[in-house]
Amino acid sequence: MIDAEFLYSGKICIGFKVKGHALFGEFGSDIVCSAVSSAVQMCCNGITEVAGAEAGVFVSSDSISLETDDKSNVVQTLLSSLRLQLGLLSNDYGDNISLSILEV
Repeated sequence: MIDAEFLYSGKICIGFKVKGHALFGEFGSDIVCSAVSSAVQMCCNGITEVAGAEAGVFVSSDSISLETDDKSNVVQTLLSSLRLQLGLLSNDYGDNISLSILEV
C-alpha cells in the first residue's frame, strides 16, 4: 500500500511524505503507482523548479518527501493539488493508497 501523509502547521501545508508500493499490478505496469509517481514528481518540480521555492526533497528507494516553509499561493496551490489528486486516487483505489493529514 502507498501511504501519503500531508503535514500541516495550522492551515498551512508544509510538506508531504509518500511511501510504499501500490501492489495494484505487476512491477513496471502498475497504473496506481504510475499515477502517484507522476503527480508527486510534478508537484516537487513545480515547487522547486517552476516556482523557485526553497524546499527539501528527500528520495529513497520506496519514499519521497518534501518539506518547505514557503507559504506563497503558488506553493500552497501545488501542495493542495497533490493532496486532491492523491485523495481522488485513494477514493478509487482504497486498497492500494491511503491518505492522512498530520498536524505538526
